Amino acid sequence: MKKGLKITISIISVLLSLILVFLGVYYLWPWNKEFFDNASVEFAIPGLDTDFVPQGISKVDGYNEYLISGYMNDGSPSRFYLIDGEEKSIVKYVTLNIGGSQYTGHAGGVVSFGSTCWTVSYVEEKEKGYAFRFMLSELRDTENGESIYIDEATDCFETYNNADFVFTYDNMLWVGEFYKQDKYETDEAHRLTTRSGEVNPAVVYGFSINESLKYGLSSSFPQKALSIRGLCQGISVTPDGKFVMTSSYSIPDSSIYYYQDVLSEDAHNSDFAIGYNKVPLWYLDNDSLISTTNAPAMVEESVVENGRVYLLFESACKKYKLFNRKRLTNVYSIPLTYLEK
Repeated sequence: MKKGLKITISIISVLLSLILVFLGVYYLWPWNKEFFDNASVEFAIPGLDTDFVPQGISKVDGYNEYLISGYMNDGSPSRFYLIDGEEKSIVKYVTLNIGGSQYTGHAGGVVSFGSTCWTVSYVEEKEKGYAFRFMLSELRDTENGESIYIDEATDCFETYNNADFVFTYDNMLWVGEFYKQDKYETDEAHRLTTRSGEVNPAVVYGFSINESLKYGLSSSFPQKALSIRGLCQGISVTPDGKFVMTSSYSIPDSSIYYYQDVLSEDAHNSDFAIGYNKVPLWYLDNDSLISTTNAPAMVEESVVENGRVYLLFESACKKYKLFNRKRLTNVYSIPLTYLEK
C-alpha cells in the first residue's frame, strides 16, 4: 500500500474515532444529572406520535386536569389536549375554528382561569399578537378531534406584543413575548435598561380579568407590564408571588430563573407607555433574581402546583428529536425548594 494512502486511511480512522467519541459523550453522558436527581415524572406528553409540537401547559382551574397546547408541524389545525391528572392519561384533544377558519397558529401558550381559557399567538398576516378566548364548558362538550368556534368580534383581542406565552396571576391575564436577536425581534420600545443595568428586550402585559365581559376582561388595554429577558418561553407564579421563568432556544441546556415578588413593590418605571397611555412597569432583572437553575434542552411553559414546578418540553417531538441528546417524553416536576438552593 502506498504511503500516501496509508496516511489518508489513518487520518480518516482518527476522525471517525473522534466522531464516535463525540457522539457517545453527546448521547450517553448523564447530562443534567442534578436536575433528574431532583425531578419526578408526572405524565406523558401527548401527541408525540403525530406532528404535534408542545408549547403551552396549564392546570385546569378547580380540577385535577391539565391543558397542553401546541401547533402541528404538518400545518394541520393546532391542538389542545386535555389530560386527566389522576389517571395521567389523555381525555381528548380539540382544535379551534376562528371566524370560520381552522386555527393553525403557534398556540404558544394556554391558560385556564375559572370558566375561561385563553391561548395566544403572533398572527403573521396582521403582524400583531393576539389572544383567543374559549370556555371550559365548550372544551368539555366538544368531541375528541372536533373544533370549538371562536367569535372574532368577542373572543379575539390584540395583546400589544408578540403574544408567545400566557399565564394568570392576581386576577389578571398576563401575555408575554419571546425575543431572540435577529430571528424573533420585539418592538424597539420594549427594549428597556433595567435597574441593574442589563437590557431586557421583551415585555409581558397584564389585563384585568372579568369573565362576564367581552374577551373575559375588564379592558382589552393592558393595566400593568413586566420587563423580561430574552429567550423566555413561559412564566408561572408561586402562591407567594415569586416568578418562575423558563428560558430555552434550540439544543443547549435550558435555564429556569427564579425571581422575587416584584409586584408587591411600587412600580419600578412609571413612565413606560403604550402609545400615549402610561402603564406601570416592573423589572424582572438581576436585582430581583433569586437563582438560576439548569434544565434539559427545549423547556416550554411551566405550572406551579402543590409546591412543585411542572415543566413541559418539546425535545421529543418529531420536528426536533433527531438532534436532542435528551428526548423528554414526559412532563417533569421539580420542588420549588430546588430553585431556592
